[in-house]
Amino acid sequence: MKLNQKDTALLVFSLSAEKEIERKHIFDKNFRNENTAFFNILIDQTRRLAEQSGVDVFWVDEHHQTGKDFSTRFTNAFQELFDAGYKNVVSIGNDCPDLTVQLLKEAIQKLGTKKLILGPSRDGGIYLLGIHRDVFDKNDFLMLPWQTSALQKSLKNHFNGQKNDCEVLSELEDLDSGKDALHYANINTSTVLGRFILVIGLSTRSVFPISNDFIPSSNRYSYVGLRAPPTV
Repeated sequence: MKLNQKDTALLVFSLSAEKEIERKHIFDKNFRNENTAFFNILIDQTRRLAEQSGVDVFWVDEHHQTGKDFSTRFTNAFQELFDAGYKNVVSIGNDCPDLTVQLLKEAIQKLGTKKLILGPSRDGGIYLLGIHRDVFDKNDFLMLPWQTSALQKSLKNHFNGQKNDCEVLSELEDLDSGKDALHYANINTSTVLGRFILVIGLSTRSVFPISNDFIPSSNRYSYVGLRAPPTV
C-alpha cells in the first residue's frame, strides 16, 4: 500500500540550543559557547533533514509545547496533530546525527502498511517514532517510561500486546554525553559535527567532563519555514 503523504506529519520535538545547554553539557559546562555551537550544528542538520522528508513538518520547540512534564508535552504534540486530521505522525529529535534522509523516508513510507515504526537507539531509547492514528491512545501514551532505557522495550511490548504490526528500523546512536560525542567524532571524521567535536577536544584537554552525570533530554528549536503545531 502506498502512503498518502498528505495524511502524514513529521513532528520534530526539539529544544533550542539555548535551552538545551541548561539541561545537558556535551562539553564541560564552563564552555558555554562550544556547547551552544554543538547543539546548533545538530539543530541545523535536523532542519535540513526534515525539509527533505516530503511531508508536512511541525517544529515543536519550548514555545509550542504544552504540559507539566515531558510525557505530557510529547503526548499533547501527537494528539494535536491527530486532531488536526493527520492519520500518521512520525517524530524525531535532533540528537541522532546518523539519521539519514533515506532512513527517514523509509520510516514514513512504512506507515502505509504498519501501525508503529520504531527507530531504536543503543541506550534503550528511540530516535524515531511513527504511529498511525488508529493505535494512538493518549492515556496509554502518557504512561510509557519516556526518557528512560526501558522505553524501547515498553513500546514494543505495549503494541505487540495489542497485536499491532511494529516495524523496527536500524539501530543508531544518539548523543547524550561527551563520551557519545567523541565516539561519533572518531567514526565520522569527515562530517561537520565530527570535525567540530575533534577540534574542540584537541583545543583543550579539559573540555570534556569526565565525572559528570549526563541528563537525557528531548531537544527543542524553532526555525522559519517549518510550522508550529496547529492550535486546536
